[in-house]
Amino acid sequence: MGNFSYYLRFARFRFKEPWTDFRSSIPAYVLFAFFVILLTEVWERFQSGTSSFRKSEVLLYVGVTETFFMTFLRPKNIQTGMEDFAIYLAKPRSWIGREFFGNLGATFGTRLFYLATLAVLIPVLSLVTGPFTTNLGGFFARVTFLLFFLAVPQALITVLFSSFKLSFPQTDYFILPFGKLFLSFGGVFAPLSDFGEPLKSIFLKLPGSDLFFQAAHFAVKGTPYGMSFEEWFLRVCVIDLILAVFVLLAFRMGKRRFQAWGG
Repeated sequence: MGNFSYYLRFARFRFKEPWTDFRSSIPAYVLFAFFVILLTEVWERFQSGTSSFRKSEVLLYVGVTETFFMTFLRPKNIQTGMEDFAIYLAKPRSWIGREFFGNLGATFGTRLFYLATLAVLIPVLSLVTGPFTTNLGGFFARVTFLLFFLAVPQALITVLFSSFKLSFPQTDYFILPFGKLFLSFGGVFAPLSDFGEPLKSIFLKLPGSDLFFQAAHFAVKGTPYGMSFEEWFLRVCVIDLILAVFVLLAFRMGKRRFQAWGG
């Protein structure tokens, strides 16, 4: 019970980080607002005539996907986890548990800040899109659920890459292309439902669809695309299970191969 209390305190500490370093993060939040407007305008130019989304809905959709992607696979969190590994070899607490809860807190805190930025900007953004047809109360209620639900796979992926770095210190070179795969195939820039066949059917079967497109579709429309909420929920839980297995395997391999230098 004492260890769990420690993990919760560490998660709370990591949650507070983006709120205590607001000034240095201002450019990122300005860039976030810029990309939300830019991608909405690009979508209107190419897809508005054939899409099931209205412009105001796409703006909210992009706000959600950009929030999730801009906090996805952050190198700082991956590097910090690997650097603290040697210390926890001599402590009774679990390194995996500490990193998992720490990344939960960091992910939740940063994503909450981006969504707060989106909420503050809505009166301004309505000048771009016109009146919002989406029930904003329901939208933010669903997004709040997503903050908790999708923080788990994000934390597991971060711990997985930290575990890989124990064996392969140059994992950094793999982080960027891995993230770009989710960016390209996950529907971050625009709804996958607007894609043509056969790409739409292929992309909808990939994990990125469940973590980005389906999540944003659920937030805006109130239901996932082409499946029930229960089916999508189960798919994400399966992703969590698979990631947890890979984390344990990567951790065991890293523990055997890890070398600490210095005195």
